[in-house]
Amino acid sequence: MFISKLSLRNFRNFRNVSLDFNKGVNTIIGENGSGKTNLFHAIRLLIDESMPRGVRLYENDFNRSLGKWTGHWIIIQIEFQELDSSEEAQSIAMHKIGAVDDYDSSQGTYCLFFRPRIEIRRNLFKLSQSEHKTVQELEKILSEISLNDYESVFTGRGNVDFSDEETYSQYVGDFNEITFPDPDDEQTDVYGIKMYGISIPNEFACTFAKALRDVESDLRSYRDNPLLNLLRDKEKNISIDKKHEIEEQVDILNKNISGLEEVKGVSRGITETIKEAVGETYAPNVNIKSELPSEMEKILQSLKLWVGDPDEEGYEGRLWELSLGGANLIYLSLKLLEFEKIKKENKIANFILIEEPEAHIHTHIQKTLFQKLDKEKTQVFISTHSTHISSVCEISSMNILGRGKQTAHVYAPSKNLKVDKITKLERYLDANRTNLLFAKGVILVEGDAEHILIPEIIKKVFGVSLDELGISIINIGSTGFENIAQLFHNDRVRRNCSILTDNDLSIVKLPKDPKDDNQYERDCRNSQISGIDRKEKLDLFCTDNNFVKPFYAKHTFEVDFLLAGNSHEIIQTVEKAFKKQPDKDRIIGLLKDKDVSISGKEVLRLAEKFKKGWFAIMVAEKVSNITVIPEYIIDALVFACPTLNQSILLSISKYRLTKLKDYHYTGDETDYKSILDKIILMEDGAEALEFFVKELPSDVLSKLIFKLNA
Repeated sequence: MFISKLSLRNFRNFRNVSLDFNKGVNTIIGENGSGKTNLFHAIRLLIDESMPRGVRLYENDFNRSLGKWTGHWIIIQIEFQELDSSEEAQSIAMHKIGAVDDYDSSQGTYCLFFRPRIEIRRNLFKLSQSEHKTVQELEKILSEISLNDYESVFTGRGNVDFSDEETYSQYVGDFNEITFPDPDDEQTDVYGIKMYGISIPNEFACTFAKALRDVESDLRSYRDNPLLNLLRDKEKNISIDKKHEIEEQVDILNKNISGLEEVKGVSRGITETIKEAVGETYAPNVNIKSELPSEMEKILQSLKLWVGDPDEEGYEGRLWELSLGGANLIYLSLKLLEFEKIKKENKIANFILIEEPEAHIHTHIQKTLFQKLDKEKTQVFISTHSTHISSVCEISSMNILGRGKQTAHVYAPSKNLKVDKITKLERYLDANRTNLLFAKGVILVEGDAEHILIPEIIKKVFGVSLDELGISIINIGSTGFENIAQLFHNDRVRRNCSILTDNDLSIVKLPKDPKDDNQYERDCRNSQISGIDRKEKLDLFCTDNNFVKPFYAKHTFEVDFLLAGNSHEIIQTVEKAFKKQPDKDRIIGLLKDKDVSISGKEVLRLAEKFKKGWFAIMVAEKVSNITVIPEYIIDALVFACPTLNQSILLSISKYRLTKLKDYHYTGDETDYKSILDKIILMEDGAEALEFFVKELPSDVLSKLIFKLNA
């Protein structure tokens, strides 16, 4: 028996989502604030017996995008597969559609409804039946609802997914159309039946290891200390005679400590001092007694962990002497051991939930911990924002959470992909490339030069890094764009992915007859043919997929970078790289030539001479705020970046004006300082950007804004 699906409706930052799960280990990855903790809390409300059964939710548990929450329902539903034949498992077996008394014994659902009480629902239904129903009448009913008018109901055997909009409108209500179902005619095959006599969470073995921040404090806790939980369990196995023997020894030890002359002397001293201060009449008698716990449970509570350092054999110290990572490992180990204890109690299903295990844990330990988790007869859920953990987990068992406006988005990166493609993707996604799973947008490039230079150009020209914009730039090398870009699709990861590649159009004029080509022309022609073929395939691949778009350099990245107006950066690189002045003069003369067959050929020769990646590193040192970004790269950035909002654009405008006013260009009489001062004083961001574009229409930021508004 395992959880195959979780559906959430109106719960915290989840408006209407469903997540599919597999047997074994399931990973939920996402940035901070994406809802990983909320998702675990939702699961635990239904399967963790340590959670209170009298579930009480509050106003801030409703999704904020609802606006007015009154009248709406919070619904958390778990679907199970492979139910066994036990009475407990079959109590949640799913109704067959249209057959109230017939069940699918292999599948089941367990659901929490937090909903208005039946009197409220009757009033809403009555209103919806009225010929004179109005928004005002609906608002009147809703305005009188408080949390005291809500109830928490657990049901099993329901057969619909309330995260679906049409289903929610039909069986909960359509607040826009003012249509609500009759609560006295509830269909058990839809809502399920209320659970009586069986507490489903008690039938599960569920252990939750929370995100580790202060392990020492957690291990001192009386209630949640996993060490104490393990010791309490072992206390039952200690024989009565042994308990009495130990307790008698502790009593004798207390008497011996209390009877020490040194201890008695302190007692007498305190008593005499008090009598001297207040007199015999009012002075209390003072005695000092040892109170080492003599009851077995309290004795066990006094036990503390001592740990050894694997690099310092023979030494043991207190827990706080360990690194945070070491302490976290101890805590996780205790939680896993605690789970093994619960698991032996013949529960109908076993679950472990581990929240962000990467906190303070070394990279190799993160990977090892994940790979060594016991998946036998146990379903494991791990939430993480670690690229190291995500690099070793299967994308077929992965859900990605993304932050949206007041709602979380859920992506399943393997949905509708064939098994062989999933396998290849999993081999590709190592710790570096899994950044693309966390990004808000992705730019795929095929070489080291683009991978090195583009982030540096964006940072110097706009004053913000790709990381700040939430963009991952991924060098696919020889993997092939299509193999990676297939992740980004309406069925899978719904984030924009730009593909940057070359058209490889020849920089020299080619003879009409290929037979007349010299060796260089032949190479150019072959590259051009490959470029045309690549473009046709990529354009076809991206057809009907709004999340992937290709952008092409006319020739190659190095040539297009030069032709965009960046001879200055490359010339500075030449000045530094070559020692002999005649060599410098010759190369610089070629780079300045307006004929692309000459200047383009020379920049490609330099890239080949120094190797493309190293040449890009050399040029990156010379990039500045006046470097020109090739048009196709701006287009790719605009497509990939959903975060280019007014605030970021305004910050870029101030950065560019600050930089520009510090430079003095021959013939440039623009008063950048005056423009900057006026923009700073403007309270309306849109007005400030409009002013920037008006004053500097040819600036790269203005071009960017034009493209965003197109």
